[in-house]
Amino acid sequence: MIKSLKLLLLFLAVSATYASKLDVELQNYIARFQFKPVPRPTGINRDIYNLGKKLFSEVEISGNRNISCASCHDPKLGTSDALPLSLGEDGKTIIARNSPALFNLDHPEMRMLFWDGRVSYDERAEAYTTPSEVLNGDYPERWDITDELGSALAAQALFPILNHEEMRGQKGTNEIADAKSDEEAWERIMRRLLGKKEYQELFKKAFPKAMELNIGHLGNALAHFQKFEFSSTNTPWDRYLRGQIQALSEAEKRGAIIFSTKGRCIVCHGRTILGGNAMANIAAPQIGPGKDIRNNDQGRFEVTNEERHRYVFRAPPLRNVALTAPYFHSGAYETLMDVVNHYAGGIKSLDEYNSKWLEKFEKTTYKQKIYVETNHYRLFRKKEDAHPVIKRNMIRLTQSEKEDLVLFLTKSLTDPKFESLKNKKSLNKR
Repeated sequence: MIKSLKLLLLFLAVSATYASKLDVELQNYIARFQFKPVPRPTGINRDIYNLGKKLFSEVEISGNRNISCASCHDPKLGTSDALPLSLGEDGKTIIARNSPALFNLDHPEMRMLFWDGRVSYDERAEAYTTPSEVLNGDYPERWDITDELGSALAAQALFPILNHEEMRGQKGTNEIADAKSDEEAWERIMRRLLGKKEYQELFKKAFPKAMELNIGHLGNALAHFQKFEFSSTNTPWDRYLRGQIQALSEAEKRGAIIFSTKGRCIVCHGRTILGGNAMANIAAPQIGPGKDIRNNDQGRFEVTNEERHRYVFRAPPLRNVALTAPYFHSGAYETLMDVVNHYAGGIKSLDEYNSKWLEKFEKTTYKQKIYVETNHYRLFRKKEDAHPVIKRNMIRLTQSEKEDLVLFLTKSLTDPKFESLKNKKSLNKR
C-alpha cells in the first residue's frame, strides 16, 4: 500500500501541470486494483518464432489439409474471425463457441485457456491439466511432450488439431481423423510435417538439441510465435499507466472510473490484462449448436461436472476488445454497447435477447437458421446460477455513463499496431 501511495504521489508530481480531478480519482483506483501496463515480452528466439509463424498458417496440421490456425484467428480480424460462431474444417459445420482472441495469452495472469478453462498450467508444480490424461499431473505419462511445452498456451495449441469438427476432420476422411488416440493423432501430424524437407530444416534450427521431435515442440513454437506476434502493450491505457497523462481523454478517464466502480467490470476484469483468469456465469444468451443434443452449453460444468460450474465461462482479457466482435462464448452480441446493456439489464437480458442481427450471417455465412435458446427451464437454471452482480441487477448506469464506458473499452484499450490491420484484406483461406 505504501509503495502504491508513493507511485500515486510521483505520478501527480510529474503530471501536476496537466492532472485533473479525474486523474486524482483514477489514480486511486489504479493503485487499489493494481492496474498495470502490459510489459513488452523479451527473449525472442527467431528460429522458434519463424517455425511458429509458418505453423500458424499451415493447413498440413489439419486432417484434410483445408484449415489452419489463421483461419479462425486472423490477425487482420482481431485474431478472431468476425463471426458469432466459427465454421468447422468442412466450411459448413457451425462450431459451438466463438473464436477467442489471442492477445497477451502468454502473460502470467493467463493460467487457464479455452472458454471453459479446460487447459491450465501450474507453474510452481510444473503440472498441466488438459483433456488428455497422458499430459496431466506431477508425473505425466508423456513427460517427453510436457517437457517441451513450458506454458498453458503451448498446451492449448495441441487440442484444436484433435477436434474432429474444428481441424481434424471426420473419421474416414484422413489418417489423422482415423487415429485411435490423441497420441497417435499427434504422431501422425508430426510425421506429416517432418516428411517435408522444409519442416525438417525449420524444426532442426528451432530445436537443435532435440534428440527426437514430438508434438510438444509444435506447441512450443506456436506459443512462442503468439507470445511475440500478438503481444499488445501500446494501448492508450498502457501509455496512461506508464505516466502519459494525456493518453486518455477526459471522457475515457470517466469510462475507466466507471469500469472500476459502478460498472463493476473489475469483478472479473482486473489487474494487468483485465481478465483472462476469472470465471463466472453472466447469464449469456445461448445461440448455435451448443454442446449437447438440446443445443445447451453449460461451460465449465462440461469439464468438471461440478454444480457450481454450470454456465460458467472464462472472462476474456480486454486489450483490443473493440476489434474482436461478436462477444461472449456464443458470439451472442454484436457490439460493446450490446454487452454493456446486457450487464446493466441483469438476468432480464436473457428474456429480452434480440437475435435479429444474426440474420445477415444466416443468409450468407451459415446458410441456415441459428438456434437461439428459449427453453424456459434452461433459462431459469442459468438465471438462478448467475453471478450475484447479474442476478441482483447490481449494475445501474445512465446512458452517458454507458457511453463513457464503451469509449474506454473501444478507444483506450485498442493498440494502434492491431487497429491498423483492420481494413486490410483478410488472410482467411479455406
